[in-house]
Amino acid sequence: MAQAQSYSSTPPPNTPPPPGAGMYILPPDTGLYFRAGAGPSFYQDGRLTYFGAPASASVHYETGVAGDAAVGWAFNRYVSVDFQTGFQGTRIDDVSGYTQFHSDVYDVPFLGNITLSYPIPRTFIVPYIGAGGGGADTFFHAHDFSDGVTTVYGEENDVVYAWQAFGGLRFQLAPNMWLGAEYRYFTTGDTTYSYPPSPNFNVGFQGVRTHSILFTFEWKFW
Repeated sequence: MAQAQSYSSTPPPNTPPPPGAGMYILPPDTGLYFRAGAGPSFYQDGRLTYFGAPASASVHYETGVAGDAAVGWAFNRYVSVDFQTGFQGTRIDDVSGYTQFHSDVYDVPFLGNITLSYPIPRTFIVPYIGAGGGGADTFFHAHDFSDGVTTVYGEENDVVYAWQAFGGLRFQLAPNMWLGAEYRYFTTGDTTYSYPPSPNFNVGFQGVRTHSILFTFEWKFW
């Protein structure tokens, strides 16, 4: 007659622990990520505030382009922070009372952002909103910019504060990859560009205000 066998849920003594036991493992929604986006940027009308002396002239911009890249950390599936830089620029269409030939403005932002996400249960859709602040290295490339008396040429820059607010949707294509679409409002402080020789001739603009539609890509490193 077959001998009865006994079973126990208690592991025998001196059994090695399973791999990873006692080690902290990051949750799947936590970790380092890379994000990038690009798309058209629509500039609100601005003002020329200084041209060798205080001025007030309306400035109209053409549609520009925006692109950015960021590296950040997701604390969980709802909250993340990142550091962002990139490029945004356009051409000046016209300035009331002034002549110019395709003068350009553009900026290189450096911003810290916080993003709040809410993955919709049982879908691959992730709505999100966020905001960021920091600064921007702004550039004015003058092409025969003139009031009829003085003409400025060449490129000068100014570093000013900048901030933004954004929101959009991400669509999960893989456990660690998303594509999406985003609306972003971006603005800078007023800028002053100084043209030599000494004493410098200053040209000032109201800070830019832009509305961008970006197509985004995000990759999370596990």
